[in-house]
Order: sequence, then structure tokens, then C-alpha cells
Amino acid sequence: MKTNLLLLDTLKNLDNLIYSGFSFSNELKRKLKIAYVYDFSWLASGEYMGLGATAPNIDASIHGAEREFRQDFDIAEAEIKKAVTDYLKDHPQNVPYEIKIVEISKVTLVEDVMKEEEDLLVMMSNYNSYSRFMPGTINYPDVIDDFPCPVLIIPDDVQNIAFNKCLYATAFHPEDLTALDHFVHLFDGTDGEEIIVFHNEKAESFEGQMKWNGFEAVVRDRVQNVKLKFKITHEKDVRHGLKNMIEKEDPDIVVLLKEQRGFFEELFSGSDTHFAVTHFNKPILVYHEEYLKEK
Repeated sequence: MKTNLLLLDTLKNLDNLIYSGFSFSNELKRKLKIAYVYDFSWLASGEYMGLGATAPNIDASIHGAEREFRQDFDIAEAEIKKAVTDYLKDHPQNVPYEIKIVEISKVTLVEDVMKEEEDLLVMMSNYNSYSRFMPGTINYPDVIDDFPCPVLIIPDDVQNIAFNKCLYATAFHPEDLTALDHFVHLFDGTDGEEIIVFHNEKAESFEGQMKWNGFEAVVRDRVQNVKLKFKITHEKDVRHGLKNMIEKEDPDIVVLLKEQRGFFEELFSGSDTHFAVTHFNKPILVYHEEYLKEK
């Protein structure tokens, strides 16, 4: 049985995340691992503040943060068990699950679980649990970049994750076909699945249109048993084009390919690092180019 790994690092929004984890796992017939994971050595380094261990006046902030997060960590198992019990009381189901509380980095935990599981999907929230202690945000896309498996990023206020209508954003990579294959099989058996394949080409051109037509033909030949639609926009700002398409089509879930270079890199760059995970209020499933090359 394939596995979903729900990563938690705060008690904030715990009930919604547990709800999402179970409903998603039940729908897809996957087992669920719930892990409350916190790397206190990273916290002690001061890196969470974007400063570093040698920054002046950092000790008081570090100790204050560590005390607060340690309090949450110490009660996390009891709180998670309570949330699970409450959920299953109202929504009885046969999802195999386990709970673990660990003091290691998220990346280390994911790598360890991947050694045991043939097909792992990580689930995590899109909020930043550390923002009250620092200006700005933790660089979650860097964390996502270090996870070799697909990652589903869940908005704060989402409980039931629907997947009847998906928006797949492409920049014309061979790995798009593998990602689409995996996605279709992931949601195999669901009702009314529709995939909107989207691309933004900054300027209209004959060559660009031919490339788009060819990509559509290849995808239609490869991806079977699902309704496909193809949409292209011509916005100078890729983020603006994607945002407009999401508002127009209102998909249940957005799928992106994390490339070494290209579409995703432009979405997750500079001050707009968190644009996709914080501005669309949609579950976002991230695949990795390097991971898919091995498939």
C-alpha cells in the first residue's frame, strides 16, 4: 500500500491538517504517516531568523523561540492523537496510520521514509510557523527542493482536497509526461477527472504555436483515460498568467514541475519565492525533474 507522509512542525491548524491527511489518504487508498518533526539544532543555530549564530543579540530570541517550540513539541503526540480520535469518531474509515514525533530535519525524515516506501507523497502546510519570530518567511521552496518525492502543499483553510479538476502548468519538459502519468494513476478511480494543461508563452510567435501544438499532440497520445484541455496565455509575467488562469478555471489542485531551470524557477524566485504556495489558496502538487528522470 502506498504512503502519504503528513509533515507537521507546529500545532497551528492541526485539526484541518489531520482532516486533510485522512480524507486525502482515504480517497486514494493510501496509508498515512503523521510526523511531528522539529530540528532544534537548526533552531539553535539562528538560521531560522535569517541571521546566523554570530549575529548580535540573538541569544534571547533563540532561547525564547526554543522554549515556545519545545512546549509544543512536548505535547504534540497527545494533541495529534486527540485530533485523530476526534476525526475518526465523526468520519470512520479504514486508513492505516501511524504517528511519530522526531527531533530531526524534515529532509532527513523524508529520506528515511523513502527507503521504506516505494511511492511516497509528502503533505505539508503552506504557512510559516516561525514568522512571529522573524521578518519575512522561511524558505519553504528550498525545503521542497530537497525532497526528492512529490510534495502536496495544503492551504490553511482546506480540509477536503478535491481533485476532479487539475491545472497542470508546463514549460515543455520531457518529465512532464512522467509527471502527468503519475498524477493520473495517483487519482485513478476518481470521478470526473479533468486536467487542464497550461503554458504561458511571453510572446506570440509561429514557432511557439507549433511547439505548443506538438506538445499537445504528444500529451494526448501519452495520457489516456482522462479529459484533457489545453490553455495557453501570453503574459509577460508568468505569475500573472498563472494567477489569471487559476481564477478563470478554478481548479481543485495545481500541479507544477520543479525544474532545474524554467517555469517553476521563475515562479519561485527572489521576493516572490512563496508566490504560488501563498497566493493561490489552492493545494499545489510539486513534482521534481530530477526525481522523474529516474522513473
